[in-house]
Amino acid sequence: MGRRVRLASVDLNLLVVLDELLRSQSTVVAAKRLGRAQSSVSHALGRLREVFGDPLFVRTGAALRPTSFAEELAAPLRAQLDSLEQLLDQAAGVEPSRLERTFTISAPDWAVIMVVPPLVARLRREAPGVDVVLRSFRMDVDRAVQSGEIDVAFAVRFQPLAGLVAQRLMEQPFVCVARRDHPCIGERITLDAYAAAEHVLVTPYELPGSPLDDELARRGHRRRVVLRMPHFTAALFVVAQTDLIATLPSSFVHATAPLLDLRVLDPPLAIPPFPFSCLFSATRQKDPAHAWLRRCISEICREIQAATPRPLLHQLIDSVDR
Repeated sequence: MGRRVRLASVDLNLLVVLDELLRSQSTVVAAKRLGRAQSSVSHALGRLREVFGDPLFVRTGAALRPTSFAEELAAPLRAQLDSLEQLLDQAAGVEPSRLERTFTISAPDWAVIMVVPPLVARLRREAPGVDVVLRSFRMDVDRAVQSGEIDVAFAVRFQPLAGLVAQRLMEQPFVCVARRDHPCIGERITLDAYAAAEHVLVTPYELPGSPLDDELARRGHRRRVVLRMPHFTAALFVVAQTDLIATLPSSFVHATAPLLDLRVLDPPLAIPPFPFSCLFSATRQKDPAHAWLRRCISEICREIQAATPRPLLHQLIDSVDR
């Protein structure tokens, strides 16, 4: 059996340093984020090695790579620190103007463009001590949230992993976009023309197919996807320079298409809007600071939803239903 280390003999600040080193894998970056000198972080790492009886990190080039023992510590350490932060926040309450914290957010690029600018503007006004780190959107984002590596992830669908909470933020209708001088597409597009066109399909999860293709199949049509890619913004540039068309979130298109002089069209069929949600760990559900951040995000998304034009076809269907 290994030696037992009593909590009273350990400076808990060392665990904060360890958590940041596991995130950044750099004493320079960790020192900057913690507001310490690099020598202080290096000294803390030396003490941590003594406490755990393990090197914890080995240098590989310019980076510090965690040992297998340190990797096993990452998730339980983050969970325990989260619990302590919640305890302190509950005791003190949350005053945004006095909050000092860094939140890590992962999102597809369209959500970064639509949600992050108003979120950062609000943070600068109400909580200038709060910083945001944006992480690239990836297929294993669910597990990164589960492990505590990411505070909040934005997406349309998630894996049903234990300990995760998905909060619905808004529903986004789709619109079509094509270059303004497209030889076959004018002010409107018919279902036959839509099916005959060549398409770029944006799939952040890099998976084939979509609910749109299912709806086309039900109507006896299929489309030709010439290009499949993970990024919404890059898709706009492809559309602007080719005869490909794309079907994208309405709010994103109306905010960005004018920059590239693109034509925005209502889809020729009713496409169900997609549910846009944020994902976070259940361990942070009652964390007051985390809850305040989620409330800010939710309010921003409600404003985006209210300002999003609905495709004409959806408006006609709604009027018939009434």
